[in-house]
Amino acid sequence: MQIIFLIIFAIIALIVAIFLGILCSIVARRIVRRRNWSHKRMIVWLAAVTPALFIGMEAVLGLIGSVYISQTKGVDLGFGDYWQAPLTESHYLCAVDMPENASVGSRDNDNIYEGLVQHLWVAEDSILVACYSSGNDYALYAFHSHDSSIDTLLHRADSLQFANALQNRNIDVKTALTPDEYFNRAQREAHKIESPVRHTVVIVIILAFWAALLWLIKKNSSS
Repeated sequence: MQIIFLIIFAIIALIVAIFLGILCSIVARRIVRRRNWSHKRMIVWLAAVTPALFIGMEAVLGLIGSVYISQTKGVDLGFGDYWQAPLTESHYLCAVDMPENASVGSRDNDNIYEGLVQHLWVAEDSILVACYSSGNDYALYAFHSHDSSIDTLLHRADSLQFANALQNRNIDVKTALTPDEYFNRAQREAHKIESPVRHTVVIVIILAFWAALLWLIKKNSSS
């Protein structure tokens, strides 16, 4: 499913790049005509390809960054139909195809906890996870940050008793994260350094192309 989304995104990005390229080339052509610069074709051509260059480099570097983060931080958001985000060092949230199908896995024994994750509550020292399994049963697990190898089954009951159990523990479903929200939160946290670095590198490369072209124009004009 994610491959289809990637193809659609690539087609949209291509259309946007072509539209912006045409717009930039028209603006550049008017500027070079008024100022009578040399290398008119090169300026117009570079203006036309700049949007595609920007989008292309963002996509390539973003893919490289996502692969690196997936390998180092364990955050994989749907590339190849697989989703993963760490809960602790030894436990993780994972899903196939869609984040709504998320379950909890353990790195120590490759165990997948029974049931689909419905809600998550993130605290300073632990993460609470509510899982729904067949038979209308719910289980509430606590994964501890101070000792990531420990998981605690706090409660297991049917839906009515489970709601009462949450209320007794002062846990509000309205404050919970869905698996999709947790995956997105993990992505933002994992990319908080990678994203600005990637944007900066792409902008610097594009500015370097333009600076080299303007330097060439100035050199030829003075000679």
